[in-house]
Amino acid sequence: MSSERLAPREWLAAKPLAEGERLYGVFSSVSAAVPLSAWNRQGMHRALRPLWQGTPYADWQEVMPYLVEPEIDGSFLDWVGETDAEDWGWLAVSSGDPERIFGHLRSLTQVRMPEGNEVFFRFWDGRHLLPILTFLGTDAATLLPMFDRYLINGRALQASEAVLPPERPFPWWTPPQALLDSLAREDSSTLSANLLQWLQEEHPDLCDCLPEANLRLKIAHLARRGSDVATLKNALLEQLALELN
Repeated sequence: MSSERLAPREWLAAKPLAEGERLYGVFSSVSAAVPLSAWNRQGMHRALRPLWQGTPYADWQEVMPYLVEPEIDGSFLDWVGETDAEDWGWLAVSSGDPERIFGHLRSLTQVRMPEGNEVFFRFWDGRHLLPILTFLGTDAATLLPMFDRYLINGRALQASEAVLPPERPFPWWTPPQALLDSLAREDSSTLSANLLQWLQEEHPDLCDCLPEANLRLKIAHLARRGSDVATLKNALLEQLALELN
């Protein structure tokens, strides 16, 4: 992976599309950079593929992720190169069948966490996906086998395109605990949000005993310790039990 921030056309020039390869973009409506507006300015509305189409979340337009095929000489790539946002999405190259690629991404709508709960997978957010692919290394092919190379927030990542299985119902992928612990160490704010959500879902009685602002402060303090998720959950429960008894 290159350490320099590449513009999309620089990335494509370094390894041009081979015969049968296509350029794809994945983005979501949740980014404040509004990539959907940048895409629609091209007048290419029909080329949008809502990735939750055919799922129970097909009407969630405000947070919908999309699959697109940008034109190499189109204005969308100019926008990608100019935006400072790192949560807008990413680009990738594949020689796979477009319908199978769409189906596989749709099958990642949710993943199953090691504890058994099902959560939405923010694969469209480059800040989230890049450290996952980096951590997984060659095992990333089990998660996204259809892409040969990526450009994520100006960073080029070479992958290894593999056979794309038929679409499976979600959630079929469980992130390894070691991956979750690594992500938590890198981003304590994400860990804090996940811990608060877990506490609200699994121990609502404890949440009712303290103001949410106080809970957030306690959780943020714990998250900065950088321990594994299971240890932090136990420490949080112990701390709250001591305070409330």
